[in-house]
Amino acid sequence: TLRYSGGMVPDVYHMFAKSGGVFSNVSSEKARAKLRLLYEVAAMGLLVECAGGLTTHEFEDKSVLDFTVDDLDRRMGVCFGSKDEVQKYKDFMFSK
Repeated sequence: TLRYSGGMVPDVYHMFAKSGGVFSNVSSEKARAKLRLLYEVAAMGLLVECAGGLTTHEFEDKSVLDFTVDDLDRRMGVCFGSKDEVQKYKDFMFSK
C-alpha cells in the first residue's frame, strides 16, 4: 500500500518503489502553492517523466517541464505519478 507522508520526496520515492501511485500538491485561495518550480518541481518532474510517468500543473493541462522559469521563487501546484493515475486527475480537473 502507498502511504501519504506529506513530503514530496518521500511520496515520490514510494511511487518509484511501488511502481505506481500519485502525488498531488495543489493550492487554493487561502493556501498558497508550496513547491518551487526551479528547485523542486522541475527536478522531480524530470525524474518522474524519465521513469515513464506523467506530470501536470494544477490548472493547466501541460507538463511541469514545459513551464519557463521566469522567477526564482515561482511556486506551483502539481500532480506527479503513473500515467493512469495522472490521466484520472486530468480527466477530473480539466473536463469541461
